Amino acid sequence: MYFLEVVLIGISLAMDAFAICLCQGLASKNKGSLALKLGLTFGAFQAIMPWLGYSVGNIFSSKVSTYGNILAFIILVLIGINMIKEGKEEEEKYDIEIGLKALLGMGIATSIDALAVGLSFAMNGQQHIYLYVMIIGIVTFIISVVGTNLGSKVGELLGSKAHYFGGTVLIILGVKALIG
Repeated sequence: MYFLEVVLIGISLAMDAFAICLCQGLASKNKGSLALKLGLTFGAFQAIMPWLGYSVGNIFSSKVSTYGNILAFIILVLIGINMIKEGKEEEEKYDIEIGLKALLGMGIATSIDALAVGLSFAMNGQQHIYLYVMIIGIVTFIISVVGTNLGSKVGELLGSKAHYFGGTVLIILGVKALIG
């Protein structure tokens, strides 16, 4: 597999993380630390999951495809609803603090596809898994930081309405994950 192919896989895997980072950036004033926190979380999960998928091979491939979408749906919808609720409770304040549970939930929800990619790497006999996961993780980190900062800029324009917009987008992403 060529370097460009792995970068393109990384970009495609990072799109859900980008959307979530955009939404989180919309609702936050503290973009610097949030961008780093989200970038590291999503980058790590997008790197670990293909490695994990590669490591277990074909053993769990049918269960991942069956339950992965449902898990992503539940996590994203719950986070989206919570974000909308925060917007209603704190109309005048739009800074958010993302806890460890939420970070882990978002990391898992956005990296289930990466687990499947890792399974496909194993099925195709790919040899350079450590290089691949490193590239995917770095690409995701960069895209996540850009998404958070972009969302923060747009959030400055939207003010407290950013919670509603961001939460709605997360719910839509959850429904998309459920229906495939």
